[in-house]
Amino acid sequence: MASQSMISDHWWVEPVTVIEAARKAAGMSQRQLADWARTQQSSVSEYESRRKSPTLAVVERLLDAADHDLVAQPRVFFEYVDDPDLGGYLVPDRLWQVPIPECYSRVVVFYLRAITGYDVWDLAIPEERLEFYGLAVHHGNEEILLNAVDGALLVEAWPSLDLPDVIRAAWQPLIDAAKGVGPKRRRPRDPGGFSARLAAEMGMRWPMPTKSRPRSKAKRDAIRRR
Repeated sequence: MASQSMISDHWWVEPVTVIEAARKAAGMSQRQLADWARTQQSSVSEYESRRKSPTLAVVERLLDAADHDLVAQPRVFFEYVDDPDLGGYLVPDRLWQVPIPECYSRVVVFYLRAITGYDVWDLAIPEERLEFYGLAVHHGNEEILLNAVDGALLVEAWPSLDLPDVIRAAWQPLIDAAKGVGPKRRRPRDPGGFSARLAAEMGMRWPMPTKSRPRSKAKRDAIRRR
């Protein structure tokens, strides 16, 4: 029998503010952040609890004090799918990133204990990460997915995940898109635009014809010996 989804059995939790997320990532208390940002601890508390809305300038100053930048990221939207055999599950419209070290942290999801008999996974251990990712894709809500399942690590783990065929088929286009699979494969990315700048300094035309890495080790060794 297929295991039933537990998405409808748990509640929505309001995500932490960007100020609180940056502060905790920096290992700072509210008072420490307030001191560095030249404001009051009570103000930081009100911002984090959403009792008071800071201006953009205040947010930037608080994040700067926590050694963080305010950046624009594309939103991830989820579609809820109700399957007669599996129950409900979520399908996003894109993959996302979980920052280091959170993507390798230990996580606890107590309601999964009803399925596995335990509720803690160490994401730094590949075997545990594989199991947790499979459970999260099948049974996770938006908060669990966005805060624990890293897109790049998911793509790497995808062939080994234990998933129902219908869920695998629903997520497969996202995996393919992340890997650039398709009839119009993207050009190689120039990290930081360095190669383009170097080519300009050398008076070379950019982009230039590329040379892909041979898949065969023997061919790679033969190239190096030339």
